[in-house]
Amino acid sequence: MAKWMGLAAAAGYLLAGCSDVNYQRTDAGELKGKLVIEWINQDEFLFIPDPNAPLTFTRANKEVIKPEAMFTDGGTVPVALRAVKSYSPWGYAPAFIVHDWLFTMKQCRLAGHEKLTLDDSAIILAEVLKTVMENPKYGGPNKLVHYSMYEAVRSNVAKDYWDNGKCTTLPRVRPTTRSVTPSPAAAPEGEAPSRLGVNPTTGPARRIEMVFP
Repeated sequence: MAKWMGLAAAAGYLLAGCSDVNYQRTDAGELKGKLVIEWINQDEFLFIPDPNAPLTFTRANKEVIKPEAMFTDGGTVPVALRAVKSYSPWGYAPAFIVHDWLFTMKQCRLAGHEKLTLDDSAIILAEVLKTVMENPKYGGPNKLVHYSMYEAVRSNVAKDYWDNGKCTTLPRVRPTTRSVTPSPAAAPEGEAPSRLGVNPTTGPARRIEMVFP
């Protein structure tokens, strides 16, 4: 979903002068809960809300964003930039998940989407990025990355996707699901759609988990 991230990330290297101002004016928030991602196919992942500790982001204005089950591609970054520190598809996973959820809300016309604008999504992405960066555990501030990703979501490519992107059918995932791989005997109601190319004989999907206190 974040197909434009890499384009602006490259351009961001030329915009270092703006990065400090943008970082300072961005409010940090609070992340809580568990982030659970399961690999489905190349550049295709499934975000699964944890039933006991759902991922939430609380903004400085006390608005709470709680992503629901959805397909995601993380932050799509060109291969040439992936060797650069902090430019990786999952370098700032919580920000990418919150960002993708806002786009999913808009494209699927979910409750609350009518209050969102593209600029809102860029600001919220920047807030989650800063929240992660302010925690030394995750490497500390990187103002250039922060600014370039903020600008990525304000680009014309992102605007076109915001306005015209199609709703992808949300996966029907039970909160207690430990793997999106269907049983060889049957694909029970509530499992992720088999159209994603998961082979039932290959075993559990690969997982990414992060916990925020």
